[in-house]
Amino acid sequence: MPRVFLLALLCLSAYSAFADAPSVARLGELLAGMRSIEASFHQQLKDEKGALIQESAGRVVLAHPGRFRWETAPPFEQLVVSDGTTVWQYDPDLAQVVIRPLDKRADQVPSMLLAGEVDAVDKLYNISASRDDAGAERFELQPRSEGSPFSRLALQFRAGALERLEITDGLAQRTEVSFSAVKPLTAPDASLFVFRTPEGVDEIRDE
Repeated sequence: MPRVFLLALLCLSAYSAFADAPSVARLGELLAGMRSIEASFHQQLKDEKGALIQESAGRVVLAHPGRFRWETAPPFEQLVVSDGTTVWQYDPDLAQVVIRPLDKRADQVPSMLLAGEVDAVDKLYNISASRDDAGAERFELQPRSEGSPFSRLALQFRAGALERLEITDGLAQRTEVSFSAVKPLTAPDASLFVFRTPEGVDEIRDE
């Protein structure tokens, strides 16, 4: 965000912009600090008017570079796994798994953030940073070009730990994810980041 606008916004907002480090570098630093963590999450999907559509919860495990396991509990059971190269999205209710590369496509920005790929995200989104009086660090991501599948993304950290993720799509539906019980992992089990298709489950490859 240009400095000329920041000076004007200081008296209008509870947030103050970072002056000591670029936003992209700071976000990269915080994501790097999440190199190996486990956390619980609570997720809400809201429509363009803010009405709740769906609510779910689960567990996430991250291990950079590029590995994560996002497990949503029933009744909206789903499992998304990445080994740093491949992403598996398994839907037990549909008895199918979608297999795609962990690449730099715009529709994979949330996955890239979880994987710590901040430089790749920076090529697609303008990243601005702010801090509130309680010490929360917030990052707003706006697409650099038209046609992005997401109109806005935001991440919030507190004491170096990811606290909140917000994703707004092109239809103005908003996904809000809150994280809790965040703890570091010294040696995460490598098998957590590999998916083996169960018998009877259809594989759909999205290359």
